[in-house]
Amino acid sequence: MRPVFLNMMFSTGCRRSISGPLYWPIRLYTALFTIWVLWAATLARVDALSLTVIFLSLIYVPAFILIGAGRDSDPERSSPFDWFLSALAAACAVYFIFHIPETAMRISLLDELRMDQFIMAGLLILLTLEITRRTVGMFLTLIVIGFILYNLWGHLIPGQMGHGLITLGHFIDINVYTTDGLFGVPVRVAATYAFLFVMFGTFLEKAKGGEFFFNLAAAVSGRSVGGPAKIAVSSSALFGTMSGSPTSDVVATGSITIPMMRRLGYRPELAAGIEVAASTGGSLLPPVMGSAAFIMAEL
Repeated sequence: MRPVFLNMMFSTGCRRSISGPLYWPIRLYTALFTIWVLWAATLARVDALSLTVIFLSLIYVPAFILIGAGRDSDPERSSPFDWFLSALAAACAVYFIFHIPETAMRISLLDELRMDQFIMAGLLILLTLEITRRTVGMFLTLIVIGFILYNLWGHLIPGQMGHGLITLGHFIDINVYTTDGLFGVPVRVAATYAFLFVMFGTFLEKAKGGEFFFNLAAAVSGRSVGGPAKIAVSSSALFGTMSGSPTSDVVATGSITIPMMRRLGYRPELAAGIEVAASTGGSLLPPVMGSAAFIMAEL
């Protein structure tokens, strides 16, 4: 029972390997998106609201196609429901992008939301929750839902745990139509610093930079006591400096270090634990630092 519950809470959707007729359209879309981010973040100096709205909206459209609803989803073909969600994301993208000037001119909490603004904002929040579930699992999604419910009904809680009344309209207004919610600092950091570091880190990885880091770690600590574990820690730390992602770090270095540690007598659980801990720590190393440093600097 426990493994089933943990799998349900922490399992994520499968990453699809797109092939066939969709291969080149997806490649072209992501290439154009990357070029736009580079232009907007470095040359054009787009204002914060426009940058975050366009960045987040355009990411949502292919997300439902590239990430399945569950780990057992078809790894090569999107379901009709995935296409439906992608179409809804495209509708949200068109709506919010074309309404950027109106959003920028609104006075939050004073200007009443129209019905179309209310519906599209609610739809965007629901799509965000589904993308969160697919990418990081149900556990974090439930935490987010819990805080949403606390915002809406926390005024009914007596004592110090309660708070003042926050209506649904005010909640949506603050979280969607200002830069203090979905289009706030974390997305702005992702669209500038984090995106650029991860992109150039990917270039370095494709140029065999990850293999160089692994060979360097093996040369430094491979002959010492506990060498395989030290290689895992060192290579994960070095790879984390260019990826900033624990997941990609585990995939890149763990595919080599975990079998190597098991072959030399490490228990499978211990080998996996060493690699996961090392990759998580590696993602916090400069310059990417898991985006946390950039978010704190923007606050």
